[in-house]
Amino acid sequence: MSDAAAAIEHIRSYVDRHRALLDTPGLALAVTDRERCLGVLTDGLANVDAGTPVAPEHRFQIGSISKGFTALALLLEREAGRLDLDAPVTEYLPWFEVRSAFPPIRIHHLLSHTSGLVPGMDFTGEAAHEVWALRETETGFAPGERFLYSNVGYKTLGLVVETIARRPWWEVVRERVMEPIGMGSADVIITNEGRARQAVGYASPFDDRPWQPRHGWAPAPWAESGTADGTICATAEELAVYARLLLNGGRGVVSEESFARMTEPVLGDPDAPEQVYGYGVKWIEEDGARRLLGHSGGMVGFTAYLLADVETGFGVTVLCNSPFSRRLDLVKFALRCLAAGAEGVLLPDIPEPTDRASVPDASAYAGTYRDEHGTLLVGALDDRLFLIEDGLRVPLAPVDVDPFPEDADRFLVDADGLDRYGVRFVRDEGVVTQMFRGPRWLVNDRYRGPLTFEHPPEWGAFVGHYRSWNPWAPGFRVHLRRGELWIVFAGETVDGGGEHSLTPLPDGSFRVGEPWSPDRVRFDTPIDGRATRAVFDAAPFYRTFTP
Repeated sequence: MSDAAAAIEHIRSYVDRHRALLDTPGLALAVTDRERCLGVLTDGLANVDAGTPVAPEHRFQIGSISKGFTALALLLEREAGRLDLDAPVTEYLPWFEVRSAFPPIRIHHLLSHTSGLVPGMDFTGEAAHEVWALRETETGFAPGERFLYSNVGYKTLGLVVETIARRPWWEVVRERVMEPIGMGSADVIITNEGRARQAVGYASPFDDRPWQPRHGWAPAPWAESGTADGTICATAEELAVYARLLLNGGRGVVSEESFARMTEPVLGDPDAPEQVYGYGVKWIEEDGARRLLGHSGGMVGFTAYLLADVETGFGVTVLCNSPFSRRLDLVKFALRCLAAGAEGVLLPDIPEPTDRASVPDASAYAGTYRDEHGTLLVGALDDRLFLIEDGLRVPLAPVDVDPFPEDADRFLVDADGLDRYGVRFVRDEGVVTQMFRGPRWLVNDRYRGPLTFEHPPEWGAFVGHYRSWNPWAPGFRVHLRRGELWIVFAGETVDGGGEHSLTPLPDGSFRVGEPWSPDRVRFDTPIDGRATRAVFDAAPFYRTFTP
């Protein structure tokens, strides 16, 4: 058995052992060196209802890994002298407009996610209207000051490509990036015609609460899309071609200088300090060195990861038909296996699967929590945590903190009928003193702060559950707790990530989250004393009847 074949079999053993924790119906994984694909591994189901196994020819939506292709297309325009990375966006899109007290946003800022634009909450399938609607939003910080991931920023870049090339961005990407590297057979955009070639994407059966494995799967909503932030559909082996491009310094597509510009670290992600972004790619620190180059991807019903180890010369792509897949550890393990095989040393031990219900410091959360509505008990037994509610003793399971570290101290309620709201504990000077449970705010005996808070009476009109047709952001709830409004996301609202406080602004809107955040929400159309619409970053959500 060759070194590569032995490594692939070892990776398969990892998948077999960790299958219950991968949180996806199926997956496809490809491994490559700088010259060729070394093998493809498939596991699970491409179609749950039909029982169809994932096959190497199944395509998956690769999501934001597509951003690297958009960046390459722009760098090619720069090489041709038709694009200045330091020019304002308005030089290419005169109608581009956003409310801002800061200097103009430049192409570089969009490429590096340092523009200060909102992440993007709409899902139009085409870019022009969502980019035009940025005039209804505002920037949160000066361009270049900090990192904030923005899908709508890359949708804007797709329109810049179209303006320069005078044809759709996807034609440029296919002709000038994908075909030269041998990836021309992949689908650049998501169309109904390409649906039959794809694995079925899956989502939670519930769009109003955090997903848990016991919920199972439902087919994800289907939507065509042609925007430059993430619409490429490929097999794992096709995507491995792009990994080879990264391993070979962009050779065959862009110049050495352009590739250096693409991969130059600009700013790190505050939510993931070990990750630093360039243009459409990011570096991930491994073993104390910045050597893993690639990107993650997420779409409605799909997730993906691609990493190229520039030191060892190996790359791995993994594609999943779930929005919740835990794939980064698998990709890193696969890279370690390939490196070990090439060096002729023992393959790494397969780690023990983690216990998703384990709470290392469970006793820190235990206690009696009270509010005006009653009492909730939290109990700890070894590394297990329980909530006692409505006479039931139900397990609490930690929320996976990747990709949102602010989710620490958050737990899922693992019981039918009680799982709509999770539990978030709050610490004072490192000690757990408070609990949020949906609209409730409860405190334990260690809490020493005030128990009553004032709030404007009109805020009561904003509390409720708001929904959208948007499969990427199906909705959120607004609660009033401790005299503050809070917005709580659920379903597949990936860009929302957990819950955030709302800060009132002079114009009647609310800032979502941190002082530098560009996200805004406003409530309007009051009927019978309740707002019936919430507009989040120019995307409308409507009050619904469910709690």
